[in-house]
Amino acid sequence: MPEESLPGLLLRLAYRLDRSPARIATLCGVSHFQHRLPAQYFLTLPSEAAKSLEATASLRVGEADSLTLSAMATSYAPLAALRLDGSRNLSSARRTWALSLSSRYCPICLTGDGSKVQNAYGGPWKLRWHLPVSFACTAHCRLLEQGCPQCGGRQNLPSNTERQGLITQRAITGLHPAQCRHLVSSPADTGSRTPLCGARLDQAACAGTRPDSDLDIMLALQGRIDRCLMPRQSPATKEEYSASDQYFFPDLIAAAQLIRLSWPDSARFAASTALADRISDHVAIWTTLRGRCGPGKRVRDAWAAPEDPAECGALLLAAETLLGDRGQDGTALRERIQPLAATAFMRNGANIGATFRRMSVSTDLAKALVRRSLGFNRAGGHPHAGQLLPSRKCRFGIEHVPALLPEAWLGAHFTELASQRSIKSVWNLRHLRRVASLKLVEMAGGGTWPQCATTLGIPRITAERSLTVLKRSLLPGDLWPLLDAAVETVAKELDTTALRVDFAARRRTLSTWQIPAEDLEALTAGLAHLANVDSPLSRAVVSALVWARVTQGDYLHSPTVEALRQAQQSTKLVVAAIGQLQTPSNRRGARLRFLLRINDYADGLVPGP
Repeated sequence: MPEESLPGLLLRLAYRLDRSPARIATLCGVSHFQHRLPAQYFLTLPSEAAKSLEATASLRVGEADSLTLSAMATSYAPLAALRLDGSRNLSSARRTWALSLSSRYCPICLTGDGSKVQNAYGGPWKLRWHLPVSFACTAHCRLLEQGCPQCGGRQNLPSNTERQGLITQRAITGLHPAQCRHLVSSPADTGSRTPLCGARLDQAACAGTRPDSDLDIMLALQGRIDRCLMPRQSPATKEEYSASDQYFFPDLIAAAQLIRLSWPDSARFAASTALADRISDHVAIWTTLRGRCGPGKRVRDAWAAPEDPAECGALLLAAETLLGDRGQDGTALRERIQPLAATAFMRNGANIGATFRRMSVSTDLAKALVRRSLGFNRAGGHPHAGQLLPSRKCRFGIEHVPALLPEAWLGAHFTELASQRSIKSVWNLRHLRRVASLKLVEMAGGGTWPQCATTLGIPRITAERSLTVLKRSLLPGDLWPLLDAAVETVAKELDTTALRVDFAARRRTLSTWQIPAEDLEALTAGLAHLANVDSPLSRAVVSALVWARVTQGDYLHSPTVEALRQAQQSTKLVVAAIGQLQTPSNRRGARLRFLLRINDYADGLVPGP
């Protein structure tokens, strides 16, 4: 039948042939050790099992795979990452909203469409009912049922002694496909074989009444979900889908989790008061469940979708409202997301933020979720973000950013900021140049400030010191926006510049470079009265200064100076000699000529970009 699941087909064949589902599975070649029906067969069938089922049940080629969720894995992202090879993975399936082995159902769908076959054996158990995002039947304009109307049992939820698989009580014979297979008592109570409920699910009572407007919007959302679940007609790959298609479900699930974690702050996104009450009921139970867990222990299924279809639909509706128009400006999305994210991260453990960072959501949602401080992503918490998130769309790349903003750029774009009394000193200007470069890397490549520092080859402690100095200088006077504005003007100029310098290539090229002896001799010609101009010390000094000018980096982090540190040798003499050359009061006579020759030599090494 259309959209029929593998367990649904096995139940129908078992009822028609008056055999147990386990026996039918064995005859069809889809049983496993001890006649088990493995849960991973929900996702896909091994090729040999698929061929055997098609041959035995007279199916066409490919119809066995259509009984599994494999076709939906391309459109429903949580399925694509799921591997059902053990009980631990079943918990993962629930936590990631990938799959629920116990099926919701529509009683009217199970009644059938009036055809001879469906009058005899009922309508199909549909594959999509096993997905947590399926909460309503759009064909019959009603919410799905969760449990049996007689015993309350959830279909295909095994007893504590039964391993979960495709069908619970698989050895029982004679039950209609729409009959409840749930146990109603234990053997100790009856003294004989445990009786099953046996109630007909296709005769379940109608769902409880609720305002028509609420049901209408829930059905509208379910319709959008169903359209996104439909397998593509062409053999397209995920890369060929638009971003809205690719991230529709990951974004919806992440937003639902955020709604739940920040409730009741997120109540304004509920579609109505009645639906907000539904979410409140769910959150109350969910919070109690989490509160019972001791320190250091995980709550089983704490991140799973709500089991009640009405609660699930209400939560997903609120999540969709929170996301808003997927194509709108990201600033509006961030303004909606950030207050809820701040609340969720504050109330819950530190691992919550890390969990959201590891989610494979759209770039817009990831940017909206990330916490920022002074223009950078927060550096605390889990260091491995799921993706780097540039704060703007840049035409330039991180390779076009030097470790120290060139003085020419500083003079052209930072005039107002550089004139501030708190930042006028040479060293404060150096810190400003460094932080501006870190911010440009963040704009072009994303990441936290330590990640940006690593990209530029700046030690973390040095970057942290520069940020600390600038915070102390700029925050009291509310001058940080001037820094952001100045860096933005630099970014715009880099965007429009046709020829950009590849500073990363320069750093790689000069990573092991030292000035050749003959070049050093030419630079020192006629300067013999300077002490030790042809000494190893002078060679280290000149190499460091040339590297710094070519790469626009800090000579303190040049390969020459770093080599001394790694060899556990003192850098004091080299740093002092460079300081003497660069001190303004010493820039005269032989020292000035020597420094000018070094600069000309460095400029001659790189005639163009």
